[in-house]
Amino acid sequence: MRAFAVFAILFVSIIATGCAHKQQPVPVEKKGYAFWPPAPDEPHIQFLTAINSSKDIAPKAKGGFENMIYGAEQEQVLAVQKPYGVRFWDGRIYVCEVRSQGVTVLDLVKQQTRVMGATGNGAIKKAVDIAIAPDGTKYVVDQGDASIKVFNAAERFVTAYSMPKTRPAGACIFGPYLYVTDFENAQVKILDRNYGKVLKSFGERGGLDGQFIGPLAIAADKQGCVYVTDTIRARVQKFGPDGTFLMGFGSAGNRPGNFVRPKHLAVGSDGQIHVVDAAFNNVQVFDAEGKFVGYYGSRGTHPGAMDLPAGLDLIEQDTALFDKFVNPAFHADRIIIVANQFGGQKISVYAMGELKQGKTVADLGGQAKVATGMVAAATQPALPPAATLPSSTQPTPRAAPNAGEFATRP
Repeated sequence: MRAFAVFAILFVSIIATGCAHKQQPVPVEKKGYAFWPPAPDEPHIQFLTAINSSKDIAPKAKGGFENMIYGAEQEQVLAVQKPYGVRFWDGRIYVCEVRSQGVTVLDLVKQQTRVMGATGNGAIKKAVDIAIAPDGTKYVVDQGDASIKVFNAAERFVTAYSMPKTRPAGACIFGPYLYVTDFENAQVKILDRNYGKVLKSFGERGGLDGQFIGPLAIAADKQGCVYVTDTIRARVQKFGPDGTFLMGFGSAGNRPGNFVRPKHLAVGSDGQIHVVDAAFNNVQVFDAEGKFVGYYGSRGTHPGAMDLPAGLDLIEQDTALFDKFVNPAFHADRIIIVANQFGGQKISVYAMGELKQGKTVADLGGQAKVATGMVAAATQPALPPAATLPSSTQPTPRAAPNAGEFATRP
């Protein structure tokens, strides 16, 4: 019982004002480049831009003279409301909106915004995640009717895989298989992605290795191993393609390498694991062995600040669309997209890389002041009662670190 009390005291101190918080529009500072780690350290993450509505990707409006000659057109703006899962494919960002039907498509190439699955037989009621195959086939996790909605590369509805008596939460693809987390039954289901047949399930409810309490997001690496975030156990676990437990890392706490509310994650070709934490308002990075490496993002009004982040995607190809945002002294080798449920930077885009050869921090120009430290924000809803967590997940109470106490370099 003493361990449960310690757990409750620790997190009450972190989120004491969470229930009373009301979301208010917060102006975003737009001066300077935002980097992690900030100067004087050499940066490895640069915030590039944010998308909040169709206006942010639409062609520039006609000038006053053209409007006078041809007339101004009525502009319809489609806002990003409350995004959750997010995925990039073929120049398009697919955003799962939990407040509206369908999946919002931000087409960066055509500079237009549309909605996939808003009506018809393939209407999506509540999209929480989307997995996209190399051929462009899209699998949308629809919690509204416990199904997987399938769309082709042209975004036309193909079929739906019903998953009765489940609460699908996350999905990823490797080869012919579709992996889907089942929050309700604390399992991961492996489906034949072409036919929707469940081939196997792994995991069970519990607090031991290979078990889950709240499996949420899932991602695959290039070997086909899958990584699952357990948002209640505050842990990430790695499994072989067949569901064999391989390793786990993370526990509840407020120190680097701990989690409070882990959400989506992605695994790079280098084996690094990026994990969103909605309470820390950042993304933590771990190496292939699960060792903490660093983090980026933080709560605030600075460029690149996060506010209840949930979705994440890591892009290692087709990154040229974002080149115009990259600092001239910085080399970007991959792009990261983070979906924030609140705030003025809903779909935030970051670049991961390093200084170009021969360049120094001074060559980056003016840098925005970014918040540092791993303090959970007061915007979070209360955690589940401590009694719902196994004793193996209880943290050791420690003070939150001061800003700059640890390296933030991924």
